[in-house]
Amino acid sequence: MSGAIKSLLSIKKWKEDEAKNMFAVFIKELDTEEKRLLSLEEQFQATRQRLECSINELININELKRLNEYLDHVLAKIERQKKEVVEKEKQVEEARNVLVDATKDRKIFEKLDEKQRDALEKENKRKEQIGTDEHAASGHRRKGDGR
Repeated sequence: MSGAIKSLLSIKKWKEDEAKNMFAVFIKELDTEEKRLLSLEEQFQATRQRLECSINELININELKRLNEYLDHVLAKIERQKKEVVEKEKQVEEARNVLVDATKDRKIFEKLDEKQRDALEKENKRKEQIGTDEHAASGHRRKGDGR
């Protein structure tokens, strides 16, 4: 039975390692998407400031149209990027849950393995004690027969 628990424990450790790796991948992807969103938001702010400066200067209608269209384009990209970030956050949360479950499973099997080792150790000590007691009793009987 001990071999089966050790095998299962090994599988649980492997699954936990896989869950850790997936969690790390999703965290990294989320970080990348958040940075991309921040960059788009910075682009939007910079373009908006340019637009505001252009309004205060000599008004070039074509430049204002171009900046306004660009702002609309960046806003659309920001919205898509926000959706992407939300999706990555969901993946991270799912990966976190898988990792938590895998860690719980591993700990359960570690405890089972530990309990089984303790039970085997107790059984071995009990058998050893029986052998010692039998040896002492037979030695005592031999001394009694020798008188």
